Amino acid sequence: MTSHELTGLIYSTHQQFDRLQKLCEFLEKTIRKEAKRRHARARRQREDSAGEEEQVFSSVATEDNLFEIERDFPRIVRYSLLISMMSTAEACLIRLCRVAHRRLEIVDEFNEKGSDVIQRAIEYLQNRAGLDTSRMRYYRELAHSLRNLRNAIAHSGGCIEGRSDEHNIRAFAKLGIGVVIDKGSNIVLSDRFVELNAHGMRDFIVKLTRKLNAK
Repeated sequence: MTSHELTGLIYSTHQQFDRLQKLCEFLEKTIRKEAKRRHARARRQREDSAGEEEQVFSSVATEDNLFEIERDFPRIVRYSLLISMMSTAEACLIRLCRVAHRRLEIVDEFNEKGSDVIQRAIEYLQNRAGLDTSRMRYYRELAHSLRNLRNAIAHSGGCIEGRSDEHNIRAFAKLGIGVVIDKGSNIVLSDRFVELNAHGMRDFIVKLTRKLNAK
């Protein structure tokens, strides 16, 4: 029978990731709506511009406005959402490690401090709690790749040039699943990237929780 703690963890995991996905949908819809509005405004301004000088001035302002909504705003929003998603995953995995420590009476507690918390939590659940993740390779590699993206965004502003994980991030981007590295070596995320991968991270954590329940 599923313990009260594990039932609560599964429910909480679903709830947190569902809310994140809804936020992704809302923000992307808002960006698309604003982009449409700005394009319509740009067309009207071009039509209403009288002289050549006014057209040039209007064109520069229009380009700035369109750059904001087509490149700048989406980048900021998607970077923030990815960091939020990984923070959510980290919190859920820490909680799962705590439950595993108590449930299985593991001698060593999981160390929540320091770097690479997600990777260390997965290793703790595998090695200390004895959870079999041999059939979860896809999820383990996904968590590792998303962690690399998060670190590059959080510590390098999304630029991967010269980073120790640059090769791994470029390899992940070549899979064609919503990540592109632009000419400036910056990470560019597609409109549904965070939403779709939130689903993958949620499934991974739920599967680990059920594995623990079976111990």
